[in-house]
Amino acid sequence: MNSLRVLSVSLICVILLAGAVAVTRAGDRSGTVSGQFLKIGTSARAIGMGGAQVAVAEGVSSMAFNPAGIMVVGDYGFGATYTASLASIQHSFAGIVKNVPGLGAFGVSVILLTTDDIQETTPQYPEGTGRSFRASDYAFSVAFARQVTEQFRVGINGKIVQSYLFDREIGTSTFAFDIGTLYDIPILQSHLGVSLTNIGKDLKFINETYSLPTALRFGVLVDVMKDASNSLVTTLQIARINDSDEQYNWGTEYVFNNLVALRGGWKFAYDQENVTAGFGVRLNSLGLNSSVDYGYNNFKYLPGTHSFTFEMQF
Repeated sequence: MNSLRVLSVSLICVILLAGAVAVTRAGDRSGTVSGQFLKIGTSARAIGMGGAQVAVAEGVSSMAFNPAGIMVVGDYGFGATYTASLASIQHSFAGIVKNVPGLGAFGVSVILLTTDDIQETTPQYPEGTGRSFRASDYAFSVAFARQVTEQFRVGINGKIVQSYLFDREIGTSTFAFDIGTLYDIPILQSHLGVSLTNIGKDLKFINETYSLPTALRFGVLVDVMKDASNSLVTTLQIARINDSDEQYNWGTEYVFNNLVALRGGWKFAYDQENVTAGFGVRLNSLGLNSSVDYGYNNFKYLPGTHSFTFEMQF
């Protein structure tokens, strides 16, 4: 490893360590953090595996949670995810990636959260004023990832975050970035992932300021069994977000005949979420280097959410 690579790895470690200290010292700040849409998964595969996203990062949809994962894209890649959430809330992600040989992978993406029409009420008109409005959140991102060594990848993702209430009459924006790494350990048949996401300035609504959901995630993915056609992996993730205590995610995936994937997982130390499940289909047999995935996230007292992801490389 040359001196430039040593310097790069050292700088990344310092950034992750500084972020870890900041997130750990933040304490439980429930109700004081905005930009909650940034915590919603952008990969149906990872959602089905207990939401353990950081070590499962692979492809375009990993851009928002571990940008190092976009390095697996061979030439061009496209990915899109749609999540039907609670109370007529829709969460969408779309991104494209270009891998430049000898340089790295470049990506752009957008995350969008919107609501259906909400009826306006006031103290004078508790049954409604006859007007309706919508709330919306956006994140526009540019990412870069590079293969630092044969086993080590790193990625960074810069983004503009915008949040609007009452259509666009009340709104705010800020800048944030994410950094992530992936490290392969062939002798142990495992992969380590670490990411620090949503590092940036607060969002300000009128006279009140709210932090972004800064999160530190550490995860490991283990190849339990793998041959030419079938594979079984399991993953464990530990996450610390600045508005909650530590959370734990576990998931597993079985791929049969390089065609169908079955997934399941569990979320520990969450207030509402628990079991997850999902499946996927690889379309390589049709001559397409692509996949379609579904993920289900269960809630204790509310209806579960359904996520769908389509990814392809070309």
